[in-house]
Amino acid sequence: MRASASVFTARVETGAFPRPGTSRSRRPDALGTAHQWTANDPAALAELAARDLRMLLPRLTGQ
Repeated sequence: MRASASVFTARVETGAFPRPGTSRSRRPDALGTAHQWTANDPAALAELAARDLRMLLPRLTGQ
Protein backbone atom coordinates (compact mmCIF):
# COMPACT_ATOMS: atom_id res chain seq x y z
CA MET A 1 0.00 0.00 0.00
CA ARG A 2 1.38 3.39 -1.00
CA ALA A 3 1.00 6.36 1.34
CA SER A 4 -0.55 9.47 -0.13
CA ALA A 5 1.56 12.60 -0.43
CA SER A 6 0.96 15.42 2.01
CA VAL A 7 -0.25 18.71 0.63
CA PHE A 8 0.52 21.94 2.50
CA THR A 9 -1.40 25.19 2.01
CA ALA A 10 -0.66 28.77 3.04
CA ARG A 11 -3.31 31.49 2.70
CA VAL A 12 -3.13 35.24 3.23
CA GLU A 13 -6.23 37.43 3.38
CA THR A 14 -6.59 41.18 3.77
CA GLY A 15 -9.38 42.97 5.50
CA ALA A 16 -11.65 45.15 3.45
CA PHE A 17 -9.96 48.06 1.71
CA PRO A 18 -10.49 51.35 3.58
CA ARG A 19 -12.77 54.12 2.47
CA PRO A 20 -11.62 57.72 2.92
CA GLY A 21 -11.78 58.65 6.59
CA THR A 22 -11.90 55.05 7.91
CA SER A 23 -9.26 52.57 8.92
CA ARG A 24 -11.24 49.64 7.53
CA SER A 25 -14.56 49.26 5.73
CA ARG A 26 -17.20 47.24 7.53
CA ARG A 27 -19.57 47.12 4.57
CA PRO A 28 -20.50 43.56 3.60
CA ASP A 29 -19.83 44.31 -0.10
CA ALA A 30 -16.41 45.88 0.54
CA LEU A 31 -13.48 44.52 -1.47
CA GLY A 32 -10.60 42.57 0.04
CA THR A 33 -8.09 40.16 -1.41
CA ALA A 34 -6.72 36.69 -0.74
CA HIS A 35 -3.90 34.57 -2.12
CA GLN A 36 -3.27 30.89 -1.57
CA TRP A 37 -0.25 28.66 -2.22
CA THR A 38 -0.15 24.86 -2.26
CA ALA A 39 2.88 22.55 -2.41
CA ASN A 40 3.87 19.01 -1.44
CA ASP A 41 7.05 20.25 0.28
CA PRO A 42 6.70 22.68 3.21
CA ALA A 43 10.09 24.31 2.49
CA ALA A 44 9.06 24.93 -1.14
CA LEU A 45 5.73 26.33 0.05
CA ALA A 46 7.49 28.74 2.40
CA GLU A 47 9.79 29.92 -0.39
CA LEU A 48 6.90 30.44 -2.83
CA ALA A 49 4.84 32.40 -0.33
CA ALA A 50 7.82 34.49 0.83
CA ARG A 51 8.83 35.34 -2.75
CA ASP A 52 5.33 36.41 -3.73
CA LEU A 53 4.75 38.40 -0.54
CA ARG A 54 8.03 40.27 -1.04
CA MET A 55 6.86 41.26 -4.53
CA LEU A 56 3.27 42.04 -3.52
CA LEU A 57 4.08 43.95 -0.32
CA PRO A 58 7.52 45.52 -0.75
CA ARG A 59 6.91 48.25 1.82
CA LEU A 60 6.08 45.71 4.50
CA THR A 61 9.02 43.42 3.76
CA GLY A 62 11.74 46.04 3.42
CA GLN A 63 12.38 45.42 -0.30
